[in-house]
Amino acid sequence: MTNLSSDLPKYAALKEYIKEQIKTEAIKYGDKMPSENELAGRFNLSRHTVRQALAQLVNEGWIFKEQGKGTFCSFRPKGDSKNTVAVLTTYISDYIFPKIISGIEEVLSSEGYNMLLANTNNDKAKEARHIENLSRQKIDGIIIEPTKSADENVNQELLNRLKLNNIKIVYLNSYYDDMDSAYVIMDDLRGGYIATKYLIDIGHRKIAGMFKMDDKQGISRYNGYLEALKNNNIEVNDDFICKYNTNNKKTYTKNYIKNLIRKDKLPTAIVCYNDEIALRIIDTLSEYSIRVPEDVSVVGYDDSSLSLASQIKLTTIKHPKKEMGRQAARFIIDMIDGKEDKPSIIYEPELVVRNSCRSINSNKV
Repeated sequence: MTNLSSDLPKYAALKEYIKEQIKTEAIKYGDKMPSENELAGRFNLSRHTVRQALAQLVNEGWIFKEQGKGTFCSFRPKGDSKNTVAVLTTYISDYIFPKIISGIEEVLSSEGYNMLLANTNNDKAKEARHIENLSRQKIDGIIIEPTKSADENVNQELLNRLKLNNIKIVYLNSYYDDMDSAYVIMDDLRGGYIATKYLIDIGHRKIAGMFKMDDKQGISRYNGYLEALKNNNIEVNDDFICKYNTNNKKTYTKNYIKNLIRKDKLPTAIVCYNDEIALRIIDTLSEYSIRVPEDVSVVGYDDSSLSLASQIKLTTIKHPKKEMGRQAARFIIDMIDGKEDKPSIIYEPELVVRNSCRSINSNKV
């Protein structure tokens, strides 16, 4: 039987003993841990006490459990890496993501780093699988676009494991509130405000909004929309507001417009979460012979390639895609080199005016 420190509660003493074994590499990265019964017998402890110690070690990222296989050491000593940075975004091949990834790759490649690329499709379970896999690989850092960042961070334990293993983390486009890390984001509240204020300035008062609410960007853009209305003494009309999430955006767009028409409450302008939603709205309005911008003005967000893809060129908020990718890569390299701890930057949004909006006289609103 092995003796533990008598100065701590039994579960804490066991926890510290195991941590010391891991730090000194008596237990190495990937090693299978002794079972609860084995630890209980070796240290003359109850299984409840052992379970309590192991649970805290799992939560802090020192060890991890695999269903049906056991518990394993997840700590990797500093320096055990190979000039590789992982990039985990929600999507890869469409919308604004190719330019973001191009910016990241440009900087990483110029500094001699390899890039591992994966995507989550904005799915928490897929995010978990990728982080689990990456935590076992020899990487120096990871650039992550959080999955559904407004929802509970169910992968906090896995992310803590990365940090414990000296894997640097930079969040891109958003971040998790419970993770104190570096980030590269836009001022999305300001962006929502600017988009809405532009419509107010050209005479609109009946301004609707469609916003994605399972990520922080969407919530911030929505709050900016509300702030602009309130600051200009425009009453918030709940019928004008559509809140959707990742899984229902396709059906919500058509239903949203259909309900506005059915209630005879069509707005004169709509602020959209992004350019993709803006084009969906324009297409749906067209099905009802409602013209943009003659009947309804529409503002997008991101200044993506979609904003120029249709006959109606979108007024939108510029997203500095490639530059944000470059900056995220610079940050992760500086953190790996020990030059920065938790750097951050917030990009100011810019309005890009095209032809999806029209100025109206106040007496027609």
